[in-house]
Amino acid sequence: MKLLLISPPFGKKGQMSKGLPIAPPVLEYLTGLTRKVRPDIKVELVDANKEPFNPEETDADLVGFTVLTPQAPWAYRTADRLRKMGKKVVMGGIHVTALPEEAKTHADAIVYGEAETIWEELLNDAERDSLKPLYNGGFPELLNLPQPVTDLWKTRYVYGYFQTSRGCPHRCSFCSVHKFFGGKVRMRPIDEVVREVAESRWRLFWGIDDNIWGVNVKRSIELYREMSANIRGKWWFGSGDIVSVQHPRSDELLKYARKAGLTAVLLGWESNNLRSLEEYRAVNKQGRERRDAIKKIRDHGIEVMLFIMVGGRQDVREDFEGILRLCDELKISAHPVMTTPFPGTELYDLYKDYIIPGLDWDNYDGNTAVFDHPTMSTQEREDLLIDIRAEIFTIPKILQRIMQVSWRGFPMSHITSWMIQYPQGRAFKEFARQRDKLRKARTAESKGILDKRPGI
Repeated sequence: MKLLLISPPFGKKGQMSKGLPIAPPVLEYLTGLTRKVRPDIKVELVDANKEPFNPEETDADLVGFTVLTPQAPWAYRTADRLRKMGKKVVMGGIHVTALPEEAKTHADAIVYGEAETIWEELLNDAERDSLKPLYNGGFPELLNLPQPVTDLWKTRYVYGYFQTSRGCPHRCSFCSVHKFFGGKVRMRPIDEVVREVAESRWRLFWGIDDNIWGVNVKRSIELYREMSANIRGKWWFGSGDIVSVQHPRSDELLKYARKAGLTAVLLGWESNNLRSLEEYRAVNKQGRERRDAIKKIRDHGIEVMLFIMVGGRQDVREDFEGILRLCDELKISAHPVMTTPFPGTELYDLYKDYIIPGLDWDNYDGNTAVFDHPTMSTQEREDLLIDIRAEIFTIPKILQRIMQVSWRGFPMSHITSWMIQYPQGRAFKEFARQRDKLRKARTAESKGILDKRPGI
């Protein structure tokens, strides 16, 4: 039997983008899991962000999709085409778990939750042509996990990845992690994580934990101490909360994190607006001194980028401009995204009466305003987001920020800072340029239509 695993594109209406510099982690991991439980099955991988996919050309017996919300429309359309051809289709991922009734209309089988406990059964059923409509994988313990398979791609990537835990101790209203991964945070054995990273062919990694140090500070220190003692010449970045950096053992945490190869962290600032923080249930993630926490991280030689949501119903126009002021004040970069109420989250339930009707899921991309706002139009919010993104990542500002990172992290933290910031700046400026070009074309078209009216 031949299995094809596909990561759908993130672009609106299924347009390919350049994608992330990291290969889709779920597909590499599922390949490893397949080799563990059914090594006789041939696996093919497609990252539809980077390469075209024609359903009519596949010879796979079973096609699997892992689906995030903005990927759902393309995945559904492609799955429907495959099924008309007689191909068997299985779907899983956060969106499928959030909306199983919707997803099952486009697949022969869906996976609810995680795959470890049901993957062998699903593959056997597919081979016998007896797939069940639903496989509930639950939330298994993370023991003896297979290593990701990294050598099947037709495209190139910059980073590998590793995972040390699933879940997050926080319960933010905008996030589906605590529902998708269950109410309990599960951690992998430290020796298994260290061995996987040490044996990987990659030198640069993305630590894909939802919170790289906030699950358990004591355990994180132990993990980083073991990584620093047993792994050489490898570096990584990941996402974390701010309150853990205010823990009594935070200096020890940061010292071993840097020694373990941590070069940069995407820090969950979430919002400049206190009412939004309360609506997002994210106040407890911040602690009392979040500006001091940022300085402490950088003093340990680790670069910081802030994750900030903007455009929520509690936000005002000044909150957009406040992101620029914050970046200039702290000499720091930020990754601002449009507040997006994803299905399956508490924020979706809170905003459902304000969601703009008729929008497909590919609008839920962090760039598009998908709900009505009390004082700002969707166009105004989207334009403000485009403009502040372009202004944050100018080359002089990037260089100025890099110089703020302690020389303890030289050279990799400084190199990583450039590798993260410069491509974003280039992409955001191009996005703004395309927006302005389209706007001029529409203005010219409107003027032409008016000029052709009788009497003009």
